[in-house]
Amino acid sequence: MTLPKSSPPLMTLALLACCALPSVGYAGERVVLVNGTVIEATSVTRSAGSVEIDLGFQILSVPAASIVSLESSGSGSGSGSEGGSEGGSGSEGGPSSEHMGDDPSADPIDDGQGGVRLYREAADGADRSLDANISRVGEAVVLVRTPVGLGSGFMTHSEGYLITNDHVVEGSTELTVVVYRQATDGLRKDEYKRIRIVATSELLDLALLKIEPDDEDERFVTVPLSDSNDLVQGEGVFAVGNPMGLERSLSEGIVALRSRLSGGQTYVQTTAALSPGNSGGPLFNMAGEVIGVNSQKIVSQGAEGLSFSIPVNQVKAFIDSQEAYAFDTLNANSGHRYYAPPQQGHGSDEPSEQTQDKQQEKTR
Repeated sequence: MTLPKSSPPLMTLALLACCALPSVGYAGERVVLVNGTVIEATSVTRSAGSVEIDLGFQILSVPAASIVSLESSGSGSGSGSEGGSEGGSGSEGGPSSEHMGDDPSADPIDDGQGGVRLYREAADGADRSLDANISRVGEAVVLVRTPVGLGSGFMTHSEGYLITNDHVVEGSTELTVVVYRQATDGLRKDEYKRIRIVATSELLDLALLKIEPDDEDERFVTVPLSDSNDLVQGEGVFAVGNPMGLERSLSEGIVALRSRLSGGQTYVQTTAALSPGNSGGPLFNMAGEVIGVNSQKIVSQGAEGLSFSIPVNQVKAFIDSQEAYAFDTLNANSGHRYYAPPQQGHGSDEPSEQTQDKQQEKTR
């Protein structure tokens, strides 16, 4: 599989940024790159697939995929980057921001019915390298833990809404969500224990959860949802999740088949390696857009690379129709698991082999 060309060497961009910062003492543009580098520029000009950054003494051409956002440095009242920062704290003089492509923390658009849609769709659709993709989507992929197992999930709305599998959370309302954030001293794990189950569907194997943070103003990085109709057999994909409890693991493969019928439901068949713990996590295309929710795989002697994800269009329909799947707190799962009644001809109260297999299969 041929991966797209990587962005310019980060060391080069970092050195250029260091050269540029001391020379800025006036209003201009602030360019934020995916690796965290900030470049102060006199002006910025867009062109097809790239951005021209004028440093005053040199013009840089940077791929648009390498840029997180463009921000106005302020009104120019400050005499430097520090002064401009302080002077920009008010609502009138504060910096304005324009995000390139899909903004990892942007709120979704109005749903046209007086509410806000709890997901955002793809913006530019430009393929990126795996490194660039992980930098953009890594914080949006979370771990979902219950008293009996764990799975994965991903953030769809900056106020804390996330998607996972129904079988990851079924039988438990005591949930913990772990968000992995990049910090100056390395990776930081933030645990949230106030989790609200918004909607669930056993048939679709989907669940919509809501993190209730202590700080109501806290926002989360999100990922955009693609369109199942745009899938191409053979295109590159990658999955991020927590297989067997191994946090933030990455696997890649291709779309083996756009639509595979199994158990009355359609799935995206992929060769990306999935294991217990990947359940509920996202399957991405090379633009960093979610194309499916990892759900199951075939485990059999001689079977390799047979993994299945719920198509993203089904996920969008589930979120849009969340009221129909609303979690009933008056009839909530209590955490108890009940065996199916004995099949005719079975003279024992022991669960059938099929029931045992189903329980083991759905325990994550």
